[in-house]
Formats: sequence, C-alpha cells, structure tokens
Amino acid sequence: MGRPRKVWPEARVRELVRLREAGLTWKQIGARLGLPHVTCSRYWQEVLGRPAFRVSRQHQQQEARV
Repeated sequence: MGRPRKVWPEARVRELVRLREAGLTWKQIGARLGLPHVTCSRYWQEVLGRPAFRVSRQHQQQEARV
C-alpha cells in the first residue's frame, strides 16, 4: 500500500478535464497545471475513471490552428 492520494481542488480537476478534452497531451497538461504529466494521467484514469487514449498528431495540429 502506498500513501493516500492527495485530494485535488475542484478547479484543478475541471481544468484537467477541459485540457484533455481539448486534445492536449499529458506533457502539455502537466506543464500548464505545474504537475508531472504522469500524475495528471494517473489521476485521469484512476480517480476520474476516464478511459486512456492517445492524442493523435493530426488532432494536435488541428487544435494548434484554432
């Protein structure tokens, strides 16, 4: 057993969801939130129960144009 997971503020959780749904990579999300990208990814999967998926390069390029 590891140490208990820290509770994230609701604003940080909303920002995580918004950024991921916008198509940002975990590295980009981690940089914006000031957290390691692995922490963001694990929170997404293990706490929020969201599916793991990769963001395609094509999707990233489309988002950069918007």
